[in-house]
Amino acid sequence: MRASDIVTLSLRQLKERRLRTVLTLLAVAVGVTSIIALSAQVEGVKEAITESLEKLGPDTVLVTARGRNQFTDADVARLWGLEGVSTVSPIFIMNVRVTALEDPVSLVGISSSELTNLLGEVKLVDGSVFYDAPAPQALIGYSVAIDQSGQARYKTGQPILIQIGQRSVVLTVVGVLDDYGSSPLIQSEDSIFIPKDYVRTLLRSSGYTIVLVKAEKPENVDQVVELITYVFGGRASVTSIKQITETVVSITSQVNLLLLGVAGTSFIAAGLGTFNIMMISVLERVREIGILKALGMKDRGVLVLYITQGLLLGVLGSLTGLGLGTLTAYALPFLLREGLGFGGRAPTGGFGQPTNIMMSYTPLIDPTYVVVATLLSVAVTLLSSAYPSWKASRLNPVDALRYE
Repeated sequence: MRASDIVTLSLRQLKERRLRTVLTLLAVAVGVTSIIALSAQVEGVKEAITESLEKLGPDTVLVTARGRNQFTDADVARLWGLEGVSTVSPIFIMNVRVTALEDPVSLVGISSSELTNLLGEVKLVDGSVFYDAPAPQALIGYSVAIDQSGQARYKTGQPILIQIGQRSVVLTVVGVLDDYGSSPLIQSEDSIFIPKDYVRTLLRSSGYTIVLVKAEKPENVDQVVELITYVFGGRASVTSIKQITETVVSITSQVNLLLLGVAGTSFIAAGLGTFNIMMISVLERVREIGILKALGMKDRGVLVLYITQGLLLGVLGSLTGLGLGTLTAYALPFLLREGLGFGGRAPTGGFGQPTNIMMSYTPLIDPTYVVVATLLSVAVTLLSSAYPSWKASRLNPVDALRYE
Protein backbone atom coordinates (compact mmCIF):
# COMPACT_ATOMS: atom_id res chain seq x y z
CA MET A 1 0.00 0.00 0.00
CA ARG A 2 1.30 3.43 -0.91
CA ALA A 3 2.20 5.95 1.78
CA SER A 4 -0.50 8.33 0.55
CA ASP A 5 -3.12 5.57 0.86
CA ILE A 6 -2.02 4.81 4.42
CA VAL A 7 -2.27 8.50 5.39
CA THR A 8 -5.69 8.83 3.73
CA LEU A 9 -7.03 5.73 5.46
CA SER A 10 -5.62 6.85 8.81
CA LEU A 11 -7.25 10.27 8.52
CA ARG A 12 -10.56 8.67 7.51
CA GLN A 13 -10.53 6.43 10.57
CA LEU A 14 -9.74 9.38 12.83
CA LYS A 15 -12.56 11.45 11.29
CA GLU A 16 -15.09 8.70 11.97
CA ARG A 17 -14.75 9.38 15.69
CA ARG A 18 -14.30 13.14 15.55
CA LEU A 19 -15.17 14.02 19.13
CA ARG A 20 -12.84 11.39 20.54
CA THR A 21 -10.08 12.49 18.16
CA VAL A 22 -10.53 16.17 19.05
CA LEU A 23 -10.33 15.43 22.78
CA THR A 24 -7.14 13.45 22.25
CA LEU A 25 -5.65 16.26 20.16
CA LEU A 26 -6.46 18.74 22.93
CA ALA A 27 -4.80 16.48 25.50
CA VAL A 28 -1.65 16.48 23.38
CA ALA A 29 -1.92 20.23 22.75
CA VAL A 30 -2.09 21.05 26.48
CA GLY A 31 1.48 19.90 27.01
CA VAL A 32 2.79 21.81 24.01
CA THR A 33 0.85 24.92 25.02
CA SER A 34 2.19 24.80 28.57
CA ILE A 35 5.82 24.47 27.51
CA ILE A 36 5.64 27.23 24.89
CA ALA A 37 3.63 29.70 26.99
CA LEU A 38 5.61 29.28 30.22
CA SER A 39 9.06 29.23 28.61
CA ALA A 40 8.16 32.38 26.64
CA GLN A 41 7.51 34.25 29.91
CA VAL A 42 10.85 33.23 31.41
CA GLU A 43 12.74 34.00 28.20
CA GLY A 44 10.99 37.37 27.92
CA VAL A 45 11.91 38.36 31.47
CA LYS A 46 15.51 37.22 30.93
CA GLU A 47 15.75 39.22 27.71
CA ALA A 48 14.32 42.37 29.35
CA ILE A 49 16.71 42.18 32.30
CA THR A 50 19.83 41.37 30.29
CA GLU A 51 19.04 44.05 27.71
CA SER A 52 18.70 46.64 30.47
CA LEU A 53 21.89 45.48 32.15
CA GLU A 54 23.79 45.66 28.87
CA LYS A 55 22.93 49.37 28.61
CA LEU A 56 25.13 49.96 31.66
CA GLY A 57 27.95 47.96 30.16
CA PRO A 58 29.83 44.92 31.44
CA ASP A 59 32.42 47.21 33.08
CA THR A 60 30.01 48.51 35.77
CA VAL A 61 30.30 47.51 39.42
CA LEU A 62 27.56 48.21 41.98
CA VAL A 63 28.73 48.98 45.53
CA THR A 64 25.88 49.10 48.07
CA ALA A 65 26.21 50.10 51.72
CA ARG A 66 25.08 47.43 54.18
CA GLY A 67 22.77 48.20 57.06
CA ARG A 68 22.68 51.85 58.10
CA ASN A 69 26.23 52.50 56.95
CA GLN A 70 26.81 55.20 54.37
CA PHE A 71 29.76 55.95 52.15
CA THR A 72 31.68 59.15 52.83
CA ASP A 73 33.65 61.41 50.51
CA ALA A 74 36.77 59.70 51.84
CA ASP A 75 35.38 56.33 50.71
CA VAL A 76 34.69 57.77 47.27
CA ALA A 77 38.25 59.09 47.09
CA ARG A 78 39.59 55.65 48.02
CA LEU A 79 37.59 54.13 45.16
CA TRP A 80 39.02 56.67 42.75
CA GLY A 81 42.49 55.60 43.80
CA LEU A 82 42.02 51.90 43.08
CA GLU A 83 43.86 50.41 40.14
CA GLY A 84 41.69 49.73 37.10
CA VAL A 85 38.90 52.20 38.07
CA SER A 86 37.89 54.77 35.45
CA THR A 87 34.85 56.51 37.01
CA VAL A 88 33.10 56.63 40.39
CA SER A 89 29.49 57.82 40.75
CA PRO A 90 28.28 58.29 44.35
CA ILE A 91 24.48 58.28 44.77
CA PHE A 92 22.10 58.91 47.66
CA ILE A 93 18.65 57.33 47.61
CA MET A 94 15.69 57.25 50.00
CA ASN A 95 11.91 56.80 49.86
CA VAL A 96 9.67 59.87 50.13
CA ARG A 97 6.00 60.72 49.72
CA VAL A 98 4.61 62.92 46.96
CA THR A 99 1.30 64.74 46.88
CA ALA A 100 -1.27 63.00 44.62
CA LEU A 101 0.58 59.68 44.75
CA GLU A 102 -0.41 56.83 47.04
CA ASP A 103 2.82 54.86 46.81
CA PRO A 104 6.19 56.20 47.97
CA VAL A 105 8.73 57.21 45.34
CA SER A 106 12.52 57.13 45.35
CA LEU A 107 14.38 60.39 45.91
CA VAL A 108 17.74 60.09 44.18
CA GLY A 109 20.61 62.49 44.74
CA ILE A 110 23.07 62.32 41.87
CA SER A 111 25.20 64.51 39.64
CA SER A 112 23.55 65.28 36.29
CA SER A 113 26.69 64.17 34.48
CA GLU A 114 26.39 60.75 36.10
CA LEU A 115 22.77 60.05 35.18
CA THR A 116 23.90 58.08 32.16
CA ASN A 117 25.89 55.75 34.41
CA LEU A 118 22.73 54.99 36.38
CA LEU A 119 20.06 54.92 33.67
CA GLY A 120 22.09 53.70 30.72
CA GLU A 121 20.80 56.68 28.73
CA VAL A 122 18.83 59.81 29.56
CA LYS A 123 15.53 60.00 27.63
CA LEU A 124 13.39 63.10 28.18
CA VAL A 125 9.82 63.86 27.12
CA ASP A 126 9.95 67.42 28.41
CA GLY A 127 12.40 69.92 29.84
CA SER A 128 16.02 69.16 30.59
CA VAL A 129 18.24 67.69 33.27
CA PHE A 130 19.04 69.76 36.34
CA TYR A 131 22.17 71.84 36.88
CA ASP A 132 24.74 70.60 39.37
CA ALA A 133 24.01 73.28 41.94
CA PRO A 134 22.57 73.20 45.49
CA ALA A 135 19.13 74.28 44.28
CA PRO A 136 15.66 72.62 44.64
CA GLN A 137 15.52 71.24 41.08
CA ALA A 138 13.79 67.96 40.23
CA LEU A 139 13.95 65.64 37.25
CA ILE A 140 10.90 63.40 37.71
CA GLY A 141 10.02 59.96 36.38
CA TYR A 142 7.27 59.29 33.87
CA SER A 143 4.83 57.68 36.34
CA VAL A 144 5.30 60.57 38.75
CA ALA A 145 4.50 63.14 36.07
CA ILE A 146 1.79 61.22 34.17
CA ASP A 147 -1.15 59.34 35.71
CA GLN A 148 -2.61 56.08 34.38
CA SER A 149 -5.14 57.91 32.21
CA GLY A 150 -2.36 59.80 30.44
CA GLN A 151 -3.06 63.13 32.15
CA ALA A 152 -0.14 65.21 33.40
CA ARG A 153 0.16 65.62 37.16
CA TYR A 154 3.27 67.77 36.95
CA LYS A 155 4.81 69.73 34.11
CA THR A 156 8.12 71.48 33.59
CA GLY A 157 8.30 74.67 35.64
CA GLN A 158 5.67 73.56 38.16
CA PRO A 159 6.41 72.91 41.85
CA ILE A 160 6.22 69.42 43.34
CA LEU A 161 5.76 68.84 47.07
CA ILE A 162 7.60 65.94 48.70
CA GLN A 163 7.29 64.67 52.26
CA ILE A 164 10.51 63.62 54.02
CA GLY A 165 9.50 62.32 57.40
CA GLN A 166 7.67 65.23 59.01
CA ARG A 167 9.17 67.81 56.65
CA SER A 168 7.60 69.15 53.48
CA VAL A 169 9.93 70.28 50.72
CA VAL A 170 8.99 72.08 47.52
CA LEU A 171 11.02 71.31 44.38
CA THR A 172 10.78 72.82 40.90
CA VAL A 173 10.31 70.37 38.05
CA VAL A 174 12.94 71.00 35.38
CA GLY A 175 12.37 67.89 33.28
CA VAL A 176 10.33 64.70 32.84
CA LEU A 177 11.93 61.39 31.96
CA ASP A 178 10.49 59.16 29.26
CA ASP A 179 8.89 55.80 30.02
CA TYR A 180 11.88 53.46 30.14
CA GLY A 181 9.77 50.31 30.38
CA SER A 182 12.44 48.62 32.45
CA SER A 183 15.46 49.79 34.38
CA PRO A 184 18.19 47.50 35.63
CA LEU A 185 19.05 49.28 38.87
CA ILE A 186 16.28 51.69 39.83
CA GLN A 187 12.63 52.35 39.08
CA SER A 188 13.20 55.49 37.04
CA GLU A 189 9.46 55.90 36.36
CA ASP A 190 8.78 56.18 40.10
CA SER A 191 11.78 58.31 41.05
CA ILE A 192 12.66 61.95 41.55
CA PHE A 193 16.24 62.94 40.73
CA ILE A 194 17.77 65.99 42.41
CA PRO A 195 21.30 67.47 42.47
CA LYS A 196 23.71 65.67 44.73
CA ASP A 197 24.84 68.95 46.27
CA TYR A 198 21.26 69.86 47.19
CA VAL A 199 20.86 66.58 49.10
CA ARG A 200 23.59 67.72 51.46
CA THR A 201 21.78 70.99 52.09
CA LEU A 202 18.40 69.33 52.39
CA LEU A 203 19.36 66.46 54.70
CA ARG A 204 22.48 67.97 56.24
CA SER A 205 24.32 64.82 55.37
CA SER A 206 27.27 64.07 53.09
CA GLY A 207 26.80 60.31 52.98
CA TYR A 208 25.94 58.07 50.02
CA THR A 209 24.02 54.81 49.93
CA ILE A 210 25.17 53.59 46.51
CA VAL A 211 28.34 53.97 44.47
CA LEU A 212 28.57 52.97 40.81
CA VAL A 213 32.10 52.15 39.73
CA LYS A 214 33.23 51.63 36.15
CA ALA A 215 36.35 49.67 35.33
CA GLU A 216 38.78 50.87 32.68
CA LYS A 217 38.25 47.65 30.71
CA PRO A 218 35.60 44.90 30.96
CA GLU A 219 38.34 42.34 31.54
CA ASN A 220 39.42 44.28 34.67
CA VAL A 221 36.00 43.98 36.34
CA ASP A 222 36.81 40.90 38.43
CA GLN A 223 40.01 42.52 39.68
CA VAL A 224 38.17 45.74 40.59
CA VAL A 225 35.49 43.74 42.46
CA GLU A 226 38.20 41.97 44.50
CA LEU A 227 39.93 45.26 45.34
CA ILE A 228 36.69 46.96 46.45
CA THR A 229 35.71 43.94 48.54
CA TYR A 230 39.13 44.01 50.21
CA VAL A 231 38.89 47.76 50.91
CA PHE A 232 35.37 47.79 52.41
CA GLY A 233 35.12 44.28 53.83
CA GLY A 234 31.71 43.72 55.42
CA ARG A 235 30.65 47.36 55.10
CA ALA A 236 29.51 46.98 51.51
CA SER A 237 28.00 44.55 49.06
CA VAL A 238 29.95 44.48 45.80
CA THR A 239 28.37 43.11 42.61
CA SER A 240 29.29 43.56 38.98
CA ILE A 241 26.76 43.86 36.17
CA LYS A 242 28.57 40.94 34.58
CA GLN A 243 27.84 38.79 37.65
CA ILE A 244 24.20 39.88 37.73
CA THR A 245 23.79 39.00 34.05
CA GLU A 246 25.37 35.58 34.53
CA THR A 247 23.15 34.94 37.56
CA VAL A 248 20.01 35.96 35.64
CA VAL A 249 20.89 33.64 32.75
CA SER A 250 21.67 30.77 35.13
CA ILE A 251 18.47 31.17 37.18
CA THR A 252 16.19 31.53 34.16
CA SER A 253 17.73 28.45 32.58
CA GLN A 254 17.02 26.44 35.73
CA VAL A 255 13.49 27.82 35.96
CA ASN A 256 12.88 26.87 32.33
CA LEU A 257 14.04 23.32 33.02
CA LEU A 258 11.72 23.15 36.03
CA LEU A 259 8.78 24.44 34.01
CA LEU A 260 9.65 22.01 31.24
CA GLY A 261 9.44 19.16 33.73
CA VAL A 262 6.16 20.37 35.24
CA ALA A 263 4.56 21.01 31.85
CA GLY A 264 5.90 17.67 30.62
CA THR A 265 3.74 15.82 33.14
CA SER A 266 0.70 16.84 31.11
CA PHE A 267 1.98 14.50 28.40
CA ILE A 268 1.09 11.62 30.70
CA ALA A 269 -2.58 12.44 30.16
CA ALA A 270 -1.90 12.80 26.43
CA GLY A 271 -0.22 9.40 26.35
CA LEU A 272 -3.06 7.70 28.19
CA GLY A 273 -5.60 9.38 25.92
CA THR A 274 -3.76 8.27 22.81
CA PHE A 275 -3.42 4.72 24.13
CA ASN A 276 -7.13 4.63 24.88
CA ILE A 277 -8.28 5.90 21.49
CA MET A 278 -5.90 3.57 19.64
CA MET A 279 -7.03 0.50 21.60
CA ILE A 280 -10.68 1.35 21.00
CA SER A 281 -9.92 1.98 17.34
CA VAL A 282 -8.38 -1.48 17.01
CA LEU A 283 -11.29 -3.18 18.79
CA GLU A 284 -13.84 -1.36 16.65
CA ARG A 285 -12.09 -2.35 13.43
CA VAL A 286 -11.20 -5.98 14.05
CA ARG A 287 -13.36 -7.16 11.13
CA GLU A 288 -11.99 -4.36 8.93
CA ILE A 289 -8.45 -5.45 9.77
CA GLY A 290 -9.42 -9.01 8.91
CA ILE A 291 -10.74 -7.90 5.52
CA LEU A 292 -7.56 -5.91 4.82
CA LYS A 293 -5.41 -8.91 5.65
CA ALA A 294 -7.62 -11.19 3.58
CA LEU A 295 -7.08 -8.82 0.63
CA GLY A 296 -3.33 -9.15 1.00
CA MET A 297 -2.21 -6.50 3.51
CA LYS A 298 0.66 -7.87 5.56
CA ASP A 299 1.24 -7.49 9.28
CA ARG A 300 3.75 -4.75 8.60
CA GLY A 301 1.16 -2.78 6.64
CA VAL A 302 -1.36 -2.92 9.50
CA LEU A 303 1.35 -1.91 11.95
CA VAL A 304 2.33 1.09 9.82
CA LEU A 305 -1.34 2.06 9.40
CA TYR A 306 -1.96 2.41 13.13
CA ILE A 307 1.46 3.88 13.87
CA THR A 308 0.60 6.52 11.26
CA GLN A 309 -2.59 7.32 13.16
CA GLY A 310 -0.56 7.90 16.32
CA LEU A 311 1.91 10.04 14.40
CA LEU A 312 -0.92 12.15 12.97
CA LEU A 313 -2.34 12.67 16.45
CA GLY A 314 1.07 13.87 17.64
CA VAL A 315 1.67 16.21 14.70
CA LEU A 316 -1.84 17.69 14.67
CA GLY A 317 -1.78 18.04 18.46
CA SER A 318 1.58 19.81 18.23
CA LEU A 319 0.28 22.27 15.63
CA THR A 320 -2.77 22.96 17.77
CA GLY A 321 -0.57 23.44 20.83
CA LEU A 322 1.74 25.77 18.92
CA GLY A 323 -1.15 28.05 18.02
CA LEU A 324 -2.67 27.97 21.50
CA GLY A 325 0.76 28.35 23.11
CA THR A 326 1.56 31.45 21.07
CA LEU A 327 -1.76 33.08 21.95
CA THR A 328 -1.39 32.18 25.63
CA ALA A 329 2.22 33.39 25.75
CA TYR A 330 1.31 36.91 24.60
CA ALA A 331 -1.90 37.04 26.63
CA LEU A 332 -0.33 36.06 29.97
CA PRO A 333 1.49 39.38 30.69
CA PHE A 334 -1.74 41.31 30.13
CA LEU A 335 -3.72 38.89 32.31
CA LEU A 336 -1.09 39.10 35.06
CA ARG A 337 -1.11 42.90 35.05
CA GLU A 338 -4.89 43.08 35.15
CA GLY A 339 -5.31 40.16 37.53
CA LEU A 340 -2.78 41.51 40.03
CA GLY A 341 -4.35 44.95 39.83
CA PHE A 342 -1.37 46.85 38.43
CA GLY A 343 -3.25 48.18 35.42
CA GLY A 344 -0.60 49.68 33.20
CA ARG A 345 1.73 50.62 36.02
CA ALA A 346 4.30 48.46 37.69
CA PRO A 347 4.65 48.27 41.47
CA THR A 348 7.21 50.56 43.01
CA GLY A 349 10.53 49.03 43.90
CA GLY A 350 13.73 50.24 45.45
CA PHE A 351 17.28 50.32 44.20
CA GLY A 352 18.36 47.06 42.64
CA GLN A 353 14.78 45.70 42.57
CA PRO A 354 13.68 45.75 38.91
CA THR A 355 10.06 44.76 39.64
CA ASN A 356 8.79 46.76 36.67
CA ILE A 357 10.67 44.42 34.33
CA MET A 358 8.46 41.60 35.54
CA MET A 359 5.39 43.53 34.43
CA SER A 360 6.69 45.17 31.24
CA TYR A 361 8.53 42.38 29.48
CA THR A 362 7.64 41.03 26.05
CA PRO A 363 7.27 37.22 25.84
CA LEU A 364 9.94 35.57 23.73
CA ILE A 365 9.21 32.21 22.10
CA ASP A 366 12.43 30.25 21.84
CA PRO A 367 12.48 27.87 18.82
CA THR A 368 14.38 25.37 20.98
CA TYR A 369 11.40 24.88 23.27
CA VAL A 370 9.04 24.68 20.31
CA VAL A 371 11.13 21.82 18.91
CA VAL A 372 11.35 20.13 22.32
CA ALA A 373 7.58 20.35 22.86
CA THR A 374 6.88 19.02 19.35
CA LEU A 375 9.29 16.11 19.71
CA LEU A 376 7.84 15.22 23.11
CA SER A 377 4.27 15.21 21.81
CA VAL A 378 5.14 13.09 18.78
CA ALA A 379 7.25 10.70 20.88
CA VAL A 380 4.49 10.26 23.47
CA THR A 381 1.81 9.54 20.87
CA LEU A 382 4.05 7.11 19.00
CA LEU A 383 4.92 5.22 22.17
CA SER A 384 1.27 5.13 23.19
CA SER A 385 0.36 3.79 19.74
CA ALA A 386 3.03 1.10 19.73
CA TYR A 387 1.17 -1.63 21.64
CA PRO A 388 -2.27 -1.11 19.99
CA SER A 389 -0.57 -1.09 16.56
CA TRP A 390 1.34 -4.28 17.36
CA LYS A 391 -1.85 -5.90 18.64
CA ALA A 392 -3.69 -4.97 15.43
CA SER A 393 -0.90 -6.35 13.26
CA ARG A 394 -0.93 -9.70 15.10
CA LEU A 395 -4.64 -10.37 14.56
CA ASN A 396 -5.41 -13.61 12.76
CA PRO A 397 -7.43 -12.85 9.59
CA VAL A 398 -9.83 -15.79 10.15
CA ASP A 399 -10.48 -14.88 13.79
CA ALA A 400 -10.83 -11.20 12.84
CA LEU A 401 -13.48 -11.97 10.20
CA ARG A 402 -15.46 -14.03 12.76
CA TYR A 403 -15.23 -11.26 15.35
CA GLU A 404 -18.60 -9.82 16.48
